[in-house]
Amino acid sequence: MPSRLRVLLVLAILSALPPAAAMGASRAARPAPARLTLTQVRASGARLTIQGRATLPTLSARQRRGTRVALTLKDARRGVERFSAPLDARRAFKLTRTTRLSGRLSLTARVTIAGKPSGRALSRTLTVSAASRGTTGPGAGGGSGGGSGTTTPGTGPGAGPAPGGSPIDPGPNAPQGTPLLGTFAIEPGVSYVNGTHSGSWFQMVTPVGSNFVNADSRSRNKEYTLLDPGTDGGLRTDVYQPAPTPAFDPTGAALANRIVQPTKFFGQYFSIVTAPQDAQLSVADPLPAITVNGGRLSGQVTAWAAQWNGNWFNQGTPKPDGSVPGASTAVSGTYDAASGRFLLEWKSLIVTGPFDKFIGSWHLAGTFRPAQTSP
Repeated sequence: MPSRLRVLLVLAILSALPPAAAMGASRAARPAPARLTLTQVRASGARLTIQGRATLPTLSARQRRGTRVALTLKDARRGVERFSAPLDARRAFKLTRTTRLSGRLSLTARVTIAGKPSGRALSRTLTVSAASRGTTGPGAGGGSGGGSGTTTPGTGPGAGPAPGGSPIDPGPNAPQGTPLLGTFAIEPGVSYVNGTHSGSWFQMVTPVGSNFVNADSRSRNKEYTLLDPGTDGGLRTDVYQPAPTPAFDPTGAALANRIVQPTKFFGQYFSIVTAPQDAQLSVADPLPAITVNGGRLSGQVTAWAAQWNGNWFNQGTPKPDGSVPGASTAVSGTYDAASGRFLLEWKSLIVTGPFDKFIGSWHLAGTFRPAQTSP
């Protein structure tokens, strides 16, 4: 073969190969997965202390705020508890809680970023003494980043199915007072010429504190998005109200309609669900629990989640890790036992996603129906 032809052939082969620099750049473009280190896993009786730290793909504060360490605890009888912990500014976490499980337990920990697992899971074993029956006070979910995890239905002490097959287990942050088990049937939102509103509605507050304008709102004041009751009438505290399958239509519109009817917001229909598993954070959510004490309402709606344009946003309080971050507030309201009339309000910070750092302000009004008369 003539030398000139050999040279051209070699050049053609070399040109077809990816440059080393390009290969290196491709490898560098892929973010490294998170790395988790457990520095302490200790049990003192039924009280657990778990701490560690994580190395994240980026050093951004936004990624850290969207990161949780998801923890799963299992016993030999298939009892399961799931909970999570956020990272502090140094990307470390410490969690203390009282478990209802006992004996030789396995603990699995894994980093989730914006609800998606990242990096390898770590496993540890520990031996736990039986907890005192009914322990739900300080230590049941306390400490820095204490989770509000729940015991899997039918696996923990006293666990059992609620009407409709869902567990009545409000988790360690259970409110004090008389439980209201049934449906908080909401009234449709109404706006009046004088600028006032009645019934049920939702507002979005921007990170700078101004009210977000929803041009698709039926209200005269577009800062308010009016809500209509769904097929269940409203929020139930006796069963979960999960999304259908599929949860969205091909355009991204939410399809759930048990709590509220799908409502147009910023060009797309959103809806509300409650479910045992938080779709945004991939951790367990307790069943909503509301109690009354002297006509005042309190409780938790951790599982309250909004669906919009194919996205999921936890809009409950407290969050699944037990925190009430930023401008979030606890559930509060009033209840008249004679008429059943109620008012429920709370605010919930949105963490990550297209509305990161926005605040959802929820206002539900209507009549409470005890479980025996619920649909």
